[in-house]
Amino acid sequence: MAALASRLGLAGVWLRYPWWPLTGPVQAGADSAGLLAWLADSTPVSAGLIVEADRADAGLLDRIGPALGTSHGRSARLAEISVALSGPAAAVSRWEDSLHRHPGLHVSRLARSASAPGPGPATVFVPCSAARDLAADIPAAAAAAAGGPVLAEVTVSVGRTMAEAQARADADDLFAVAGHPARQGLFGTLQDCQAAAARLAHAGATELVCYLPLADDLPDVLAQLRSIAIGARVLRPGEPPSAAPPPPAGWGGRRVTA
Repeated sequence: MAALASRLGLAGVWLRYPWWPLTGPVQAGADSAGLLAWLADSTPVSAGLIVEADRADAGLLDRIGPALGTSHGRSARLAEISVALSGPAAAVSRWEDSLHRHPGLHVSRLARSASAPGPGPATVFVPCSAARDLAADIPAAAAAAAGGPVLAEVTVSVGRTMAEAQARADADDLFAVAGHPARQGLFGTLQDCQAAAARLAHAGATELVCYLPLADDLPDVLAQLRSIAIGARVLRPGEPPSAAPPPPAGWGGRRVTA
């Protein structure tokens, strides 16, 4: 994922902690500290950590430094990551204190949910929720940010047809927890998703953290995500997408042989 994101020019890769409450050995046995350390140390894109502060163990931060040192056979070095915190204000404050107590971890950017204000500049974070009112939460976050960045989690299911996007969304358990993309993110064809991303951008979102369906053709989904990002920058709400280019000469149709 990190290598593909770099090739496509996407901004970075985020790790959610704790992960969504899905069952299975992969979720239960995941080495979150080791994975985050690897992302921060070895990948060509920026690494980010999204934290539900009232459910997350701050001991994760104690394990990142040793993971950087032991996993690569050298002493730990400065790990630079972005951090987005959500949850009650008291829990967010405790996590911020923990971040400050780890000199080997440099937080290049901090985001907080609008319900948990704190000292210093920060990006306003809009976390995923199946019951979230995305259309209202993005403008509210933009108002709270007062011109600053707004980081929003969204679920995404894009397909060559609406039926393919629906099949991907129906087959993935993640969307039952994080919210269906039709209500909580980007859903449908490439053009549908471009229009939805443009609406979020004009409502105030400056960056989207995208949760994708676990599909066999994930590289293709990521490539479409890149196209969504490019198209959303130039598309205004209500405007039709640009026309598709004409087919090459002689393409399609039936050829009659005498």
